[in-house]
Amino acid sequence: MNRTNLFTDEHEERIFRILPICDLKEEERRQNQLPHLHNFYSIFWIQSGQAVHATDFVEYVIEKDTLLFVPPGLKHRMVLDQIATGYSILFNEEFLRYNRKEYTPIKEYDLFNNPEFKTLIKVEGDTKVQLNLLVKAMMDEVQQPDKHSQDVVLNLLHLFLLHSIRIFETQYQPISEEESDSLTIIRFKKLIEENYTREKSVSAYADMLQLSPTCLSEVAKKSSGITAGEMIRNRIIDEAKQKLFATDMSGKEIAYTLGFEDPSYFSRFFKKYTGLTIKDFRDRSRKKYQ
Repeated sequence: MNRTNLFTDEHEERIFRILPICDLKEEERRQNQLPHLHNFYSIFWIQSGQAVHATDFVEYVIEKDTLLFVPPGLKHRMVLDQIATGYSILFNEEFLRYNRKEYTPIKEYDLFNNPEFKTLIKVEGDTKVQLNLLVKAMMDEVQQPDKHSQDVVLNLLHLFLLHSIRIFETQYQPISEEESDSLTIIRFKKLIEENYTREKSVSAYADMLQLSPTCLSEVAKKSSGITAGEMIRNRIIDEAKQKLFATDMSGKEIAYTLGFEDPSYFSRFFKKYTGLTIKDFRDRSRKKYQ
């Protein structure tokens, strides 16, 4: 494979790359196996073998004859087995907009953006043949480019995406409201685990989840029986209790570890939500297990 990128200038704002999966270098495979994110769209077409794709929220196996669509800014990892074949296609919004007066941003389609962070379509029969022809035509243009190649590839890519969107709309089944709430709580709990020493307000987590604070609190109450604020506070209190029981850290040290700038405020916070002072809790918990 002599050439995989349509653009040779490293400063070019537009990105387009197409590559057979079997031509991926070992270093690229290793990098894909680690959590990462990028600023372009990715399509992986697994034609034989299989792969495992995972985000912070879901993990699943991609079987043969399956297309995966990954948006920019999504942390993910991809493990390809050694016999996997197919194609990897990378491009950015700047390339999709190239030379087009009227353009619908790809992010407005569910193809790359849906609540499950899982966009897969199965391609078989005539559809598989059509998409294969488009991919091979893009490969030919990249291998032997001329002054028309960018326009040709752009139109071929748009055709590929339109076919994919059509398939996705027939195969995709939106999750129910109950399933959506469960997924939101799973994500919320994970965000709390990752951020509770830095972020303690409902609004901060609501922003991360792209929800309003009121909506997040309603989902939390409906799904877990307690408010979003209580879920955050409970995690902080649980960690404080663990440190008071299992370590000799002072209340001041624990306060700083948990992200409280004012140890006195932490002491009041702890007593308000446990009914005990820091000293009383430590004494009682240790006495109980002596």
